[in-house]
Amino acid sequence: MTSSAVVVGGGAVGLCVAEALATRGVGVTVIERDQCGRAASAGNAGWVTTALSAPVPGPGVIGQSLRWLVNPSGPLWIRPTLSPAMLTWISLFLRCCPRRVYLRGLAVLQETAARATGAFDRLAERGAEFELHQQELLYPAFSDAELVQLAKIADELAEIGSGASLRRLTGAELLGLEGAISERAIGGMIGSLERRVRPESFTAGVLARVKALGGSVFEDTPAVSLRRGGSGWIVSGPTREWSADTVVVASGVPTQELVGALGVRLPIATAKGYSRTFARVPTGPSRSMYLEEPKVAISVYDEGVRVSGTLELGARGLALSQRRLRAITAAAAEAIPGWEMPPNPADWAGMRPLSPDGLPYIGALPGLEGLHVAAAHAMLGVTLAPITGELLADLIVEGKRDPLLGAFDPARRIGRPSA
Repeated sequence: MTSSAVVVGGGAVGLCVAEALATRGVGVTVIERDQCGRAASAGNAGWVTTALSAPVPGPGVIGQSLRWLVNPSGPLWIRPTLSPAMLTWISLFLRCCPRRVYLRGLAVLQETAARATGAFDRLAERGAEFELHQQELLYPAFSDAELVQLAKIADELAEIGSGASLRRLTGAELLGLEGAISERAIGGMIGSLERRVRPESFTAGVLARVKALGGSVFEDTPAVSLRRGGSGWIVSGPTREWSADTVVVASGVPTQELVGALGVRLPIATAKGYSRTFARVPTGPSRSMYLEEPKVAISVYDEGVRVSGTLELGARGLALSQRRLRAITAAAAEAIPGWEMPPNPADWAGMRPLSPDGLPYIGALPGLEGLHVAAAHAMLGVTLAPITGELLADLIVEGKRDPLLGAFDPARRIGRPSA
């Protein structure tokens, strides 16, 4: 019986795991190396959007990345490296790009994202307060090629039986819904009614809920090591230690190093993303939208508009690339030419942890009873955070293993899927 747990990591995923455990009566301690919600969660688009919940590896990804290799401003850039760990990760990534593997992963993420909506509702019903919107997402197209690609996405969703839907719009219908979009738009798609949260508000609300349930939170406190202690585990920090029946490591990219010291091989690559958040102005967009060709998300909040995009695999630091920030800004300005973007936006860069097959690691580590991970959610950290918390808390507290956890098992053989 689990009565106490330490959650290593105070991002969206770690906080939701802690909240779900505390709701089930477990005494929870959260240890965060920075400030809770300030790392990869902070600059997220905040979309709970089933249609865009897809693995990063897939047909054509490598060809695209090779074309973008000479253009570090492109949507996806794999940093050239001779690191043995990164080369191994890339080789596994390549094995996950065939269409059959991609569609299998897509189906899993579609089902999980579809269930995520209810998890957000239950979290709010339990008292977590955060900025939440419900609105259809727009997908404007400015060329025939973009329309073809959007239609392909819609066809793939139908092929795997996803409940998500994309409905085609004419140019006039698109402009009728969002007049700020450029008149160059030849049409587009509109998604189902889905949710959108402001990530900073979301993590703050879940953190407050964890504390209200009696959870202890230690910020600016990195976890240095893990070791067994009696019938449970001991987590060591720089100046003190914590004991618990159960430990959940949800610390993003550092997860692999922490569990690696115990002999666990958990391939995770850094995937650096960028965002720029502007104050809202009348000339800006009133609805959120996704720009397919540049892979740029435009999120509209109560008091701001966030432009986010790019995925830089193998990034080594959080330094802001002005070239990349200009690239995502230019894409947004081209789509919304009348938008008078206010000066001094809030710029952000964050590391998204990515597994080679694009699916998160959620579950128990084999041979290490009481030790679990919840990591490598890539760009879906906020999207899948509440459902991840529920799945893992049910497993830890009730021994209930949801069928979804099979696909997210940390012990899965990545790159060697069954036929």
